[in-house]
Amino acid sequence: MLFLFHSLILYLSLTHSLFCAARQYPTTQLYQFPNGTFVENLAVRPDGSILLSFITSPDLYLLHPSSPNPTPHLLHRFTNATSTLGITETSPDTFILAVTTILTAAQGLPGSSSLWRISFPFPKSTSPEITLAARIPAVVTPNGLVTLNRRKILLADSAQGLVFAVDLETGVSTVAIGAEEPLFANRGRPISVNGLKIRGSRLYFTNTALNLLGRVEIDRSTGAARGLAEEVVEALPPGKGYGDLALGGGGVAYVTNAAGNFVERVDVRRRRQVVIAGEVNSTEIAEPTAVALGRGGEEDVLFVTTGGGLLIPVNGGEIVGGQVVAIKLGRRYR
Repeated sequence: MLFLFHSLILYLSLTHSLFCAARQYPTTQLYQFPNGTFVENLAVRPDGSILLSFITSPDLYLLHPSSPNPTPHLLHRFTNATSTLGITETSPDTFILAVTTILTAAQGLPGSSSLWRISFPFPKSTSPEITLAARIPAVVTPNGLVTLNRRKILLADSAQGLVFAVDLETGVSTVAIGAEEPLFANRGRPISVNGLKIRGSRLYFTNTALNLLGRVEIDRSTGAARGLAEEVVEALPPGKGYGDLALGGGGVAYVTNAAGNFVERVDVRRRRQVVIAGEVNSTEIAEPTAVALGRGGEEDVLFVTTGGGLLIPVNGGEIVGGQVVAIKLGRRYR
């Protein structure tokens, strides 16, 4: 009985601290798409505008968050595809975007995936040059992308639990981290390794199936792992389902918790985390999918995209349109 009492006190204390912390970070909904729209990922351009990708359509949109009434602008619709997914900046104002065909909520059509180069010819341009960068037939479900070096990117295949290195000059893709890495496993679930970010010689990653944030030492020329990965933290209750992540200063990671409808701030050095915005029973941040820190004067803002509860309905049945939300961190929180 004493053990149960102490467990209850610990749970209540944790819950109180989580939601008190959430109220310290104000949020603003910049835009909400129609119901049935799942915003998958985002990238912030040097001028502060945001590129948006979607599971529910093969589209790439641009949103200016500083506009008086932010409204997304369609940049491109890809043919012979159903979805746009991960995106990474490879050089100033040039991005690589994953495009694929999704058969189910999480499984891609083998052989359908490709990478496209999105290049803006001058600052604040809204008319990018869009060209094919590489075919990636060995990839089943391309998800998180991260730039490895001037020539290569790393790509998470969530269906196979692999990380591919893609040479953007030759178009050749090879497995950089394979099935020998236990923290990339899916344990029979459809989505395993998900978001990718690099800090120094460490690759930080989320695994949705294992509900964890992990890291592994890598070779910065090839992307190959130097030893086994280690778990940093496990996703906070009551929600699970870590998605994408962003790395801030001072050893901080921001991670989306899709089932929890909240965003976590993780101190990767102390391996501690706290909810900074959202709440499991709220549609304020409904099924967050990706996060990115602002640029162009908005470095103290964390931008979040959501699926609107399309795959994991809020309160078991509530669905809203996919969202773009701004969380005001304040410079002292970065």
